[in-house]
Amino acid sequence: MSVEPRAEVAPQRTPPPLWDGTASMAPETAAQRRVVHRICTRVAPEGTEIGVGELPPGGLQVWIDSPAPPAEREAWVLHHRMAREVSLAGWHCEADRDRLLVLGWSAACLHNRVRLLQSGLRRLSGFEQTAQRAVQLEGQDPGSGPAAGIVAATCASIERRLRWPERLAELAGYERSSALPHLQLLLAQVIGLETKVAAACAEHLVMARVLARAVCEHHARHGDLRRAQREVLAETRRWVHASSMIRGSAARPGPAGTRPHMGLTERRIAASVINHGTSSNHGVSDHGAARAIPAPAAAAPRAGHAGHEEGAH
Repeated sequence: MSVEPRAEVAPQRTPPPLWDGTASMAPETAAQRRVVHRICTRVAPEGTEIGVGELPPGGLQVWIDSPAPPAEREAWVLHHRMAREVSLAGWHCEADRDRLLVLGWSAACLHNRVRLLQSGLRRLSGFEQTAQRAVQLEGQDPGSGPAAGIVAATCASIERRLRWPERLAELAGYERSSALPHLQLLLAQVIGLETKVAAACAEHLVMARVLARAVCEHHARHGDLRRAQREVLAETRRWVHASSMIRGSAARPGPAGTRPHMGLTERRIAASVINHGTSSNHGVSDHGAARAIPAPAAAAPRAGHAGHEEGAH
């Protein structure tokens, strides 16, 4: 992407904004400014003020607006770190020691975001790590305080570990569009994948809340935390690992040899199915005759309660 030549930056360390507030910003520019400010504030060290202004004829400029400017190398590193994070949202960026320029949509950056979202969706298809972290309660003792507070703290920690919820929230309220057809298609693909990633993260948080609450309830009955964790994991193992139980048409490999994403609800349903059509010996007697296997009495801890939690989303 070509960039318009710009004037030399004044000798001062912090460049003044090129938009001085005398003319109102277009709504889409103001929304982009809020998004860029959220991203750069997350990247910047605590206490560092970030300024974002308009860059005529289009785009934004970002600078460090703290009273005490950082050293030259620190400013260079911070601007390039912000450029990397902003470019992950799909914009073309250029950075130097004085400021960051955020220009238009970049096809290369949008393709990269598509790959990141697809990779994130694949990682989110596994619930095992979330289940392990949920029953650990972030090292808290269920008897040390109200169960609601322990469950909330556990879910908040897991949400931070997922990382995607925070990054998707930074784009809230921003309508992304482009006048170029190929960029319109890329933006539509990005938004569609973001919706899937957000839904997958919500499933992880639903499961974390259900399991953390179940551990607290088990602990209240017998006072043994390790036993409560083992019991809850044993009860959920069938539906946490349900994707490995399906070998039939419901999860037949696609053209690339990958299986379709299975959400939390699909896993719980799969775990309660009597015959999964597997090629193993499950459901077959020693003489090769099929025999019925009763469905598990409880596919998940407090199944009715879990369904109520999912409905809340």
